[in-house]
Amino acid sequence: MMKIKRNHFMKTIVFGSVALLSLISLGCGDGAETRADAKTESKKIRLVKVSPVNASAPKGSIEYVGVLTAYRKVMLASEAGGTIEKLYFEKGDRVKKGQILAEIGTSSIRLRVREAKAAVEAARSTFEKVETGSRPEEIRIAEAALKEAEAGLSESEKNYVRIKDLSESQSASKSEYDSAKRMVDMARAKVESARQQLALARQGPRAEDKKTARANLKQAEATLAVAKDWLRKSRLLAPCDGIIAFRDVEEGEVIVVPPVTIITQVVDLDRMKIKVSVSEKDIHILTEQKLFKFTVDAFPHKTSSCRFFFRAPTADPATRSFPVEFMVEEPDRRMADGMTVRVRLPFVDEMKKAKVPSAWLSEENGKIGLFVARDGKALFKKVVLGAYYDQRVEVLSGLDDNELVITNPAGLKSGDPVKY
Repeated sequence: MMKIKRNHFMKTIVFGSVALLSLISLGCGDGAETRADAKTESKKIRLVKVSPVNASAPKGSIEYVGVLTAYRKVMLASEAGGTIEKLYFEKGDRVKKGQILAEIGTSSIRLRVREAKAAVEAARSTFEKVETGSRPEEIRIAEAALKEAEAGLSESEKNYVRIKDLSESQSASKSEYDSAKRMVDMARAKVESARQQLALARQGPRAEDKKTARANLKQAEATLAVAKDWLRKSRLLAPCDGIIAFRDVEEGEVIVVPPVTIITQVVDLDRMKIKVSVSEKDIHILTEQKLFKFTVDAFPHKTSSCRFFFRAPTADPATRSFPVEFMVEEPDRRMADGMTVRVRLPFVDEMKKAKVPSAWLSEENGKIGLFVARDGKALFKKVVLGAYYDQRVEVLSGLDDNELVITNPAGLKSGDPVKY
């Protein structure tokens, strides 16, 4: 009896449990179905934001990043080697054009100049003597020597006649006769020599002597010019107004040439320029406008002006962009060589183009496009994009005027129902 009651109790518990599970299952099934329906309903109709898009002429500007640089930066080195005798600058000094900065081996080169000057004076004296010819005094001396020789000849001839007569009368010896004859010959030779000397004195130096004297003078003058040029090179001068960038040598150091030893650099910050590489599609802006705005990253809140003045005739083969230079209109004292600048080139294209924020773009099946709302559905349209500027991108084709572009396309697929 107790066994029967126990079985009946167990059956009651099992059936009760099954009934309870059935009720729970039914309750849970109804709730899940209700939530699934709600979720399906929310997927079917998506609340979106839309904006009409119209084509218009582009406005704004294109920003190019460039480098601010001094108009002139000159590295200074000495062609003449030697000891650095004097340095007249420190880094950071402002110098003027032509100001002497250093003397390198100047003392020894000055001695060469003095030696070359003395050689020129000697060569010039010789040349002038040859070029001028004999002086009147020299001619008169030659004439006197000729007269003296002729007088001697006359005396010798008279003595010869007297000795000859005595010899014929056997009153003079043969040796006396021979001696008198030799004296006549010697006197005649002296007369001829004096006559030739007088002729040379009257004629002056030969053409060959004049050419030689002239050549010697030119050679001495050339040597002096070379010495003066080395003296000039030994004194380092500032090539322009500017600021000394550095000083890497000290007095007493010996410079050996070659190699070239850079002594300092003069940087002219009174005039500044900007170097930028401009895309070939924007080059036309430079011909239609000359004055542009720019900012410096070091002090971005100040806007300055620059003027276009140079474009390279050839593009960089790696980037296909053109090196361009702008002159800064009024350089700021805070500007320094090497600072980063941002030049803004305004749009001058009058062709109307649609433009949208880049955040509106979507991708579907590997294609870039926009979702538009049409007939209560989201429709994906592939577009061709153009230039990007001011966080907006040009739409060259694929979009009609006044189309309602969905501005929050995240998660959308083409054909999804939408409302706005």
